Amino acid sequence: MSPVFWQRARRVLALLTCTMWPAVSAAQPAPSPTAIVNRIRSTGNRPIDFHAAVFPDSVYVGQQVTYQVAVLLSDDARSRLRRNPEFLPPELRGMLAFELGTPRRVAARSYGGGLAYEAHVFQRALFAVTAGLLQVPAPQLTYSLPQSPSYFSREDRYVVRAESAHVVVRPLPTEGRPTDFTGAVGVLSATARFDSSAVRVGDPLLFTVRLEGVGNVRLLPAPALELSWATVVRGSERVRVDTTGTLVRGVKEFDYLLTPTRDGPVTLPVVRYPYFDPYREAYLVAETRPADVRVAAGDLAENATVEDGEQTALRPWRHRTPVTLDTVTAGWRMVLLALFVLAPLPAFVMRWQRARRRRAALAPAPGTARKREAQPDDHSAAGVARRTRRTVLGQLAARLQAPVADLVTPADVERIVRRRGVTRATTRELLQLLDDLAVAGFAPHGHTDAAPSSLESRAARLLERVHEEAVTHGRTRLLARRGRRLVGVALILAPAALWKPLPAGAQEPVPASSPPSAACERPAGDAARGAAPSVLDLLVGEGTAAYQARRFSSAAERFAGAVATCPGDVDLLVNWGAAAWAASDTVSAVIAWQRAARLDPLAADIQGALSLLPSGARNGLADIPMIPVVPLALMALVSWCAGWLLLAWVWRTDRGGTWQSSLATVLVAAALAAGATAWWGHRALDASALAVVRRPETLRTAPGFEAATMGGVSTGDVVRLLTSQEGWSSVALADDRTGWIPAARLAPLVDRSATR
Repeated sequence: MSPVFWQRARRVLALLTCTMWPAVSAAQPAPSPTAIVNRIRSTGNRPIDFHAAVFPDSVYVGQQVTYQVAVLLSDDARSRLRRNPEFLPPELRGMLAFELGTPRRVAARSYGGGLAYEAHVFQRALFAVTAGLLQVPAPQLTYSLPQSPSYFSREDRYVVRAESAHVVVRPLPTEGRPTDFTGAVGVLSATARFDSSAVRVGDPLLFTVRLEGVGNVRLLPAPALELSWATVVRGSERVRVDTTGTLVRGVKEFDYLLTPTRDGPVTLPVVRYPYFDPYREAYLVAETRPADVRVAAGDLAENATVEDGEQTALRPWRHRTPVTLDTVTAGWRMVLLALFVLAPLPAFVMRWQRARRRRAALAPAPGTARKREAQPDDHSAAGVARRTRRTVLGQLAARLQAPVADLVTPADVERIVRRRGVTRATTRELLQLLDDLAVAGFAPHGHTDAAPSSLESRAARLLERVHEEAVTHGRTRLLARRGRRLVGVALILAPAALWKPLPAGAQEPVPASSPPSAACERPAGDAARGAAPSVLDLLVGEGTAAYQARRFSSAAERFAGAVATCPGDVDLLVNWGAAAWAASDTVSAVIAWQRAARLDPLAADIQGALSLLPSGARNGLADIPMIPVVPLALMALVSWCAGWLLLAWVWRTDRGGTWQSSLATVLVAAALAAGATAWWGHRALDASALAVVRRPETLRTAPGFEAATMGGVSTGDVVRLLTSQEGWSSVALADDRTGWIPAARLAPLVDRSATR
């Protein structure tokens, strides 16, 4: 043949190779079912030999690795074996395994000289779930051979270990990765189908997306599906895996329940499913075919979403920015903190002055002492005893706040002393002292043996003990002890109540209550009628007109622009949420209504609007307690100051009774309870660490699409941000799950940049 013929033949072959490359690329990566026998170089002339190998030894995350094990039987060993050998597979970590096909038999041949062996090859498909150097430990084979041909011969037990293997698992490349890539690896194709051709508004329609191809289909995440003309609810999943060939392949189907919300011709958009082809080392997209569907009118409302939006009436714009704890400026916070800390000081000053007055009252007057010493009978034993008895009764009356006339009989003294908290032992000694003083002072001479000096020393010691043990009038002393404890607790909690720490990794928020800009202010009265409309007035007017004309998307855009100007205006937030909800923009509705409810948690219309949102957007982390934070904080401050002022008045005038002290205790306790409730409500309403999921996403155990999956999140779910790393965010869900999702899938609940 001429050279021209061969040249043309080579061109045709090259053209066919390029055209058939997809099929060739999908077929060539699978190794031969008996590829391991070509690697065996020596057997050591053992009766039974055992080898293992992986093909290939370098793969991407999620790509199949074929693990082959070969058992070599010599003719002698095959004739002497009485039972099959026992195979102990290796313990795999970081890999998923599937048994491949049936064992293959290779005819007897020699490996490196010596004995001829018959090979039996077993295969497994391994899929790595994490990147790095993974080791496949050495498997073990146990067999027994008799010592002689006799049936009753003893058997010797042998253990053979094969080679261990290492696999280099590379992470998926970042170059060329689509933004909506969710971690699928393989060679895939996608199709879609409806379960019925007759579609009506309000009737459920089953829509199925089918993914088929080579790879571990069990790990394929669900494709995202969002429609403007129907509500979408995730259904069940079905998986079928085929391991009869050399490559694992299978089918995974995802069901979606669609409920049309409007009639007329609609188009099901193309479902794009990006995946990574490890054999081409490129990112590809499997797409379904678009389908034109005509939705007939049903018995239900034509557009449930639009009807819901119409029922959510707009608020008249009054430009009211609620006062929250965040709106308090730094200067006012210092004033409130100083008032909180200094309120107890007057009461304790009055308490200290009262103690000084009582100590001065208990001390004997110098003039009275000199006057009594001038009397002729002061130096007699009876006079000293009578004077000591009068002093004891006087100091008891002053210390116990009881009239001297009530301390006449021993029974009266015992009753009053015991009521003031004096112990029984001290009371008995006090009564015995009074009896001894009475006998020494009024009995005839010679009837007492007690010396006046000993009676005076006993009286001084007993008065000190009574002074230590007795309780001040009513509950004043007990209240003083409790008051000191309450002040200590309050001083510890005061900085925590007025200072809000930031979560880890979050930026420092600027209070949404910072003074609004000039564009956010509305003139009042005659000035408002004569002034030219501002940009904010135009946005609100255009948004209201568009909403009334049922152009909900345009209305949502106008109200969103107004909220960007006045981020703390509750009326604008409510109207933005109503327009976004009517326009089927769930994420914007969640952000708007959640922010409005956290600014005004007692508004009934906002709570009603929240009930329209999905469960993940109003329960769990999104739950908003209806707590009036500012009124509770004001009540706590007023009760705190009133309670300590009442105590200061009681301790200053000595006119307060039991009910005044009890009222002061109740006021201080109520202040602490109200302050703690306000602080808890303020922390519960804080949204600086919350975010809203923009679209359905798979939750992963680590940052990266190659990490293992652990469920998913839906559109509108509210999650808590924990940390961020290389474009990924660690989030906590309401069901205590914690995982990683791409940061681009999250929208912060509070836009901090808008408040700067």
